[in-house]
Amino acid sequence: MVKMRRDGKLVSVIVPAYNAEKYIQKNLKSILAQSYGNLQIILVDDGSKDGTLEFAKECAQNDNRLTVIHKENGGVSSARNIGLEHIKGEYVFFVDSDDTIEDNAIEVLVKAMEDSGSDWVNCQYSRWDDSGNRLDDYNFIKGIWNFSSDDERLDFITENLLKYYIGFEVFDKLFRADIIKDNNIKFSEKCRIGEDLAFNLKYAMYAKQINCIDDRCVRYAIHEDSAMGRHKELSRILSENILLLEDVYEYSQNARKAFYIDKFLLICVRVMDNSYIGHTPSEIMEVMDKVTDVDFLASIYRKLSVNKSEIIGLYPVETAKIKYRYHQYIQKGIEGFSISDRLEILIYDLYRGLRQRPLLKDWRMPY
Repeated sequence: MVKMRRDGKLVSVIVPAYNAEKYIQKNLKSILAQSYGNLQIILVDDGSKDGTLEFAKECAQNDNRLTVIHKENGGVSSARNIGLEHIKGEYVFFVDSDDTIEDNAIEVLVKAMEDSGSDWVNCQYSRWDDSGNRLDDYNFIKGIWNFSSDDERLDFITENLLKYYIGFEVFDKLFRADIIKDNNIKFSEKCRIGEDLAFNLKYAMYAKQINCIDDRCVRYAIHEDSAMGRHKELSRILSENILLLEDVYEYSQNARKAFYIDKFLLICVRVMDNSYIGHTPSEIMEVMDKVTDVDFLASIYRKLSVNKSEIIGLYPVETAKIKYRYHQYIQKGIEGFSISDRLEILIYDLYRGLRQRPLLKDWRMPY
């Protein structure tokens, strides 16, 4: 039996749930049984049609730390945002309704936060299937990063966060409630697969220290019918990442974060890199007419030539120039290739052909 502590700072745990009847029992059991007992658990039922709401209400009758909120279906972001409106704790932890957490997960995260004086603690996670089989362990970077300037934060964002070295998700991170509240950080309700990363990008603008620990605290559930499995279509992936970028850019404007507005192209390039992986620029252009808000991407891309050296500086020397050209190809393709654009690409590809390298239009973005 887990020995439960009820002292320490209050942690608000937000659980968005939609038709989670198959998983919610294990999920809530793992949270309610935490060794760290000073919890405010907010389960937001997002208009479930199964027995999720009824089961959660039964649990709440037996444990006053659990509050159940019911709302009409609006998606995971809207559910989390409702949860954020009700937080009372000093720290915030998100748990997806089909995942579970280790018995001492929150205790470990809080200790790491307070021992290091960090604003954000990142942990490791394992992946499990519906039959309870452990599939693998995902390992992120470890260590403490201190930021005394926006330049240092941006470097961490482009070199670690956006390269998935600490994950895009929120379920493996402990956050400070005051940073979220004071800076009006919310989840984008337009995004369907990029809302976690958008939230993390906004939060990262304020973090002064991030602590990435070795402990594996979360059991991430993998389902055949998962949302990620349903969103494989290239045009949808591109659209979702552009919506993510729009959300973060709009937030930067509203928060008057001039530095991030000025440097937003670097964030844009990194995010779109993840969309382009495994595809040639010509393949990307074939689906661009189906992509949402492509004009926004074009407006950010217009700074490419002015910021060429910074973009090239994001990459290893051996791929830096071709990756810059890849993004430039997409930019010019969106706006319509001019005769001079086509001539420039032709000359560049002649050069690559002479060196027996793949032509730009046939070059696939590596991971």
